Amino acid sequence: MVTKNKYLLRFLVLFIGLITIPFPFNLIPNLEFVQKSFFGLYQKIVPWIGDKILNLEKPITIIQNSSGDKTYDYVLLLILSVIAIFGTVIWSILDRKNRDYEKLNYWFIAFTRCYLGYFMIYYSFFKIIPIQFGEIAFWRMLQPYGESSPMGLAWTFLGYSKGYNLFIGLSEFIGGILLFHRKTKLLGGLILIPVTVNIVAINFFYDVPVKLFSSELLLMAVIVVAPDLKRLFNLIVQNKPTNRRDLTTPIESRKLIKGINILKWTFLIFILYKTIDHTTQTYKTRQNKSELYGLYEVKLFTQNRDTIRPLLNDEKRWRYIFFEYPNTIQFSRMNKSRYGLNSKIDTVKNQIRMTEFKDSTKTYNLNFKKTDSTLNIYGVFRKDTIYCETKRLDKKDFRLTSRGFNWINEYPYNR
Repeated sequence: MVTKNKYLLRFLVLFIGLITIPFPFNLIPNLEFVQKSFFGLYQKIVPWIGDKILNLEKPITIIQNSSGDKTYDYVLLLILSVIAIFGTVIWSILDRKNRDYEKLNYWFIAFTRCYLGYFMIYYSFFKIIPIQFGEIAFWRMLQPYGESSPMGLAWTFLGYSKGYNLFIGLSEFIGGILLFHRKTKLLGGLILIPVTVNIVAINFFYDVPVKLFSSELLLMAVIVVAPDLKRLFNLIVQNKPTNRRDLTTPIESRKLIKGINILKWTFLIFILYKTIDHTTQTYKTRQNKSELYGLYEVKLFTQNRDTIRPLLNDEKRWRYIFFEYPNTIQFSRMNKSRYGLNSKIDTVKNQIRMTEFKDSTKTYNLNFKKTDSTLNIYGVFRKDTIYCETKRLDKKDFRLTSRGFNWINEYPYNR
């Protein structure tokens, strides 16, 4: 960040400050109310702005899901950007003194480094411990490429390789850790710029709904490196010697410096502990599998004592049955449609109790008989008496998960 451009600095201070609220208070135990207060305010203002000022055709709905690119998010970003612009104008009018803004610039970049470093460390552990993309689900293994969404294709690609996840995660982690020390912050920023560029590219080109947030992280990585851009340009592009950067802090009090360092490293240890604890607990939960875990291909299906032939467009006949996560069973029909139900498996009585997702009063009790390679299910399901014989498949039965890594390839194995 170049302090000579005071207008840009003022805008960035306001803009980054607004989009990062309520950090770091949202990380501190018993201060969750700060985040709830801000979000509660936003959830009142944003829909009103969308309706009364922007005249949007559809009302803005506030939905808590994994998308960060909802209409709500774009309108909120617009509001914060406008506030930052007006704030910059007012600030510039009121503050006409010839200030150097060195201290403001120092604290602004320090805050930006902490915010960026926290999220890089946080997301890195979701890749180092393979959680974010997860294991490729059974239904995804059976899904034709053409029926996958761009995001689904990206998630399958990224989730396939634990090694690639580890590579990305370590890049994020190392870059994030380096941001917390003045002598290594430039190296951390230089590592994180290509890392975040890659994240932004995937989000944009594969339609992953985290475009806004990832772009904001990329902007912060650029801000961290910005004070050294001239030196880097002279060294890398013009092949000229560059001056040594003065890394001294504008803080004069040694006690204050010592206190800040203690606070900084305490914060780093805290977020490491909190992130590791959260990701490991999540991973343990994800490791829980159904008692009948597996993918079962339906070989024989009878309904009300009539054998149903495996016709491709049949809307009722099951083609596959999936048992992946606890308390859930999924069915794939011959027409490629898929649906699931809540399930509870009794391995003593060999029974499956199933409940409709949308109507808990509708329950079905089916019996099953299982061997290492087969699963037979029978009983009354949705008013029909069914009998089903299946063959168990394993993920090694698919080319994607059986090919593995090969040092030597006499011919390209591109299937």
